[in-house]
Amino acid sequence: MLWIINGLIYGFFTAIYTIFNQHYKLNAYLLGIWRGFGISFLFLPFCFLFTPQTSAFYWLLLIIQGIMIAVYDSHLFFASAKYGAGPTSRVMALTAMATTIFWWILTPENFKYVINDGTTVITIILLLFGFTVSYWYMIKSPVSYELATYMLPAILSLSGMSIATKEIAMRGSSVGAAVVYYLTVATFVSGIVNSYWYIKQQRPNIKEFFQQVFAPRVTKAGIYIIGFSTALITAKTLALRIAPNPGYVTSLLLTAPIFVFFLNKYTKIPDNISVKAGFAMIGFLLALLLLVTGDYGVID
Repeated sequence: MLWIINGLIYGFFTAIYTIFNQHYKLNAYLLGIWRGFGISFLFLPFCFLFTPQTSAFYWLLLIIQGIMIAVYDSHLFFASAKYGAGPTSRVMALTAMATTIFWWILTPENFKYVINDGTTVITIILLLFGFTVSYWYMIKSPVSYELATYMLPAILSLSGMSIATKEIAMRGSSVGAAVVYYLTVATFVSGIVNSYWYIKQQRPNIKEFFQQVFAPRVTKAGIYIIGFSTALITAKTLALRIAPNPGYVTSLLLTAPIFVFFLNKYTKIPDNISVKAGFAMIGFLLALLLLVTGDYGVID
């Protein structure tokens, strides 16, 4: 059950991660640059403690992961600044269902055992139906529909990231190697991608680029984001390594909207967009998690 503990840690730091730019309202690409290069340079020396990875497929996974990280980070940071952390975190709940379905498609040999149990299948269908209805009510709000549309690339990217992270963790020579290579290579790629997007958007010269990246307020925010992002990635990688289905770890990510909701209450930040429907959606997905962790024969 360690994957559940690490999944909850993942959810907590995701809440902090989401709420971060609600406060700072910085250009998302700048935060992505700091997160990518900062974490990569911090963990680069630890790569020499492990046997070098020689699999071309493993390196390809890390590169693809880095690109998906860049898409996810930029959309999440821009959305939390514009719409607020609460609505953004609740829309991201869609990721759990998407990840679960993608994983079932990729592992049909395990999914057939679930299909053979009619009661379990019907229960899963009912939970997904409840999720869908809740989501439909949530996007009836114009702001939520606009937000959901904007966040679709991030939702798909996070689903892909969860599956890729599990593969990276399983194919690493050890748990430590998997975590360190993720924190070094994938984040470095995301830093490059965010740098390209920022330069394309703002068109600074070289001097202006470094002045903007290392502006005092951006530097302060960047140092913070390196810290809790490292904890987030580590907890996520450890959880995904041993969880039966990456979608179930992503379900634990649904604790993030709860943390965000109460943090916003504490700081008296308005957060009343689609709250009831958003939390209903989270409830159905948490019920799916209980179904998985119980002795009901769900192994995938």
